Amino acid sequence: MELFEREIYQRYMGLIGVAPICAEPRSVTIDEIIDRYDAFCFDGYGTLYNRGSFVYPGAAEMFHKLRAAGKQMRLVTNAASDVVEVLAADATKRGFEFSAAETISSGSLLGKLAEKLRAGGHKAAEPRKLNEVFYIGRETGKNVLASCGIEAVENPSEPIVAVSSAKDTPESYAHAVEILRRPGSILLVLNSDAWAPKIDGTREPVSGALSERLRRDSICETYYLGKPFPEIWTAVRESLPASLFGGREPRVLMIGDTLGTDIYGGKIAGFDSALIVGRNEPAAELAEDEAALGIRPDWYVST
Repeated sequence: MELFEREIYQRYMGLIGVAPICAEPRSVTIDEIIDRYDAFCFDGYGTLYNRGSFVYPGAAEMFHKLRAAGKQMRLVTNAASDVVEVLAADATKRGFEFSAAETISSGSLLGKLAEKLRAGGHKAAEPRKLNEVFYIGRETGKNVLASCGIEAVENPSEPIVAVSSAKDTPESYAHAVEILRRPGSILLVLNSDAWAPKIDGTREPVSGALSERLRRDSICETYYLGKPFPEIWTAVRESLPASLFGGREPRVLMIGDTLGTDIYGGKIAGFDSALIVGRNEPAAELAEDEAALGIRPDWYVST
């Protein structure tokens, strides 16, 4: 794990709180633990699939085995590249049939945050109109903004910048910093992932890394959406009511590829967690990263 990446996740932990280290995790297959849990939450990119039509070996088989067993399934993703209906459809095209109701994305949380900021009920010192932002991200991410009554413009009426992916240029970065150095500025981090794996096995800094650079270069108030922050886990829990499980609390497993978002976030939610090693967490760096962050999964799962 890059030092900058580790610093970002340590910042998240400082904002949320520290989760206890688990006992020594055991390496398992999904067959060995399927009966332990009622519901399985999956990260998307890096866990089930990657860009385009790429699907990780064994991922579809694991997914369909759980479906056949009647397990509740949730896609819990930091993707803010489009609304949940599109994210669910994209996953389905890759062979992972998630409905929109089963898809909880970081972008889907923006509406509630926007309501709080407009009412002055969050950290903001005064209510915001929040009808315009300077936006850095994929073009389709503007659909997320539009669903919340927000327009992406070059010079917003309030000093607010929203980031959903690392699609910045030197010019857009400089403009974002200029906006965020104004009094009362706000940075909306729609996707808090710091690093992400590529199809070729390498890794690259993404939205969370770009946002941290912006934060360090400015004087803004920063708001984070998605894993590992608590709001997304509240949404997951609300989608898994006890009525689905005979009136009892469900036993939930979060499966992902990133210590600082999927595994730490699962702990924040009170879920067990399973890490897929070798994608966004290099196997050679695993022990050092676990010790540095104080985070371990309950399981290492292979597909």
